[in-house]
Amino acid sequence: MLNWKVISVVLGLAGIALYPMFQSNTYVMHIMILFFIWSSVVSNWNLLMGVAGITSLGNIGFLAVGGYASGMLAKGLGWSPWGCMILGGLFAMVIVTLLVGLPALRLSGIYVALLSLVFADSLPTILTQTRSFTGGAMGLHDIPPFFNEITRVQAYYIVFCFFLFIHGVIFWIMRSSTGLAFVALRDSKEFATALGISEYKEKIKVFAMVSFMTGLCGGFYVHYLGDISPSTLAIEPFLLAIAMMELGGIGTFMGPILGSALIVFGNEFLRLAGTLRLAILGGLICVTILFFPGGIIQLVDWIDQKVAKIKKRR
Repeated sequence: MLNWKVISVVLGLAGIALYPMFQSNTYVMHIMILFFIWSSVVSNWNLLMGVAGITSLGNIGFLAVGGYASGMLAKGLGWSPWGCMILGGLFAMVIVTLLVGLPALRLSGIYVALLSLVFADSLPTILTQTRSFTGGAMGLHDIPPFFNEITRVQAYYIVFCFFLFIHGVIFWIMRSSTGLAFVALRDSKEFATALGISEYKEKIKVFAMVSFMTGLCGGFYVHYLGDISPSTLAIEPFLLAIAMMELGGIGTFMGPILGSALIVFGNEFLRLAGTLRLAILGGLICVTILFFPGGIIQLVDWIDQKVAKIKKRR
């Protein structure tokens, strides 16, 4: 159904697609590319945590595993970045499914969160101890780009297409029978299993899908920036990613995208505020959650109701 929200999304995507044709500000394009990547990471996190109801705190680790795997293959073996990104996603899927997904079948709630957090927190130590492959604390540098002599505009459109692809897949999953199974297990596990939904199958499936797509995000992240280090797993990226999901509206499709846009752009343009940057962002999050516990998407729904009432009066 065509309404103001659909029109806003279409106009927003059109504006994003046409921006490099009318503006040459490479800094803004850089911020937009970071938004494309982080919103894809957060939307996958939301699929696991908000839709499937599996509390995970290790998704930045999924990003790092895919990014490091792709970077090491491309730099060390000289393989094509495109193949390396897919292999990095597959490597992240296998590692995460084996070390987090399978053990999570016997756990629930906070214990899954702790397991995933331990997984992510152990990675910096592993990366430091394997410095001959990973670069240690200094990380990997001079990782090959998507292709030689790539321009910022070309990188912009490549990552934008990836952003559309990832969110298209997530949108399809959320509205498929698989997405309905995730929601059913989240809201009423006993009733869902009584209907024949396999908790084992669906949990493995969601961990595999999310880790693969987040690993892909890691590949795009490293081949765009050209480097990755254990600082990617620091507390600030973790907290900002959580804030993107919670601020936008967990469990919704558009919420993580809106939250990512606000945090990524707000975080960059508030750098001049120095140490006050995180305080300002924190205050904004607190105010939003206080008045709209469902996040920005709840504010959008409230505006939609007001618009509907105005139309009805007319």
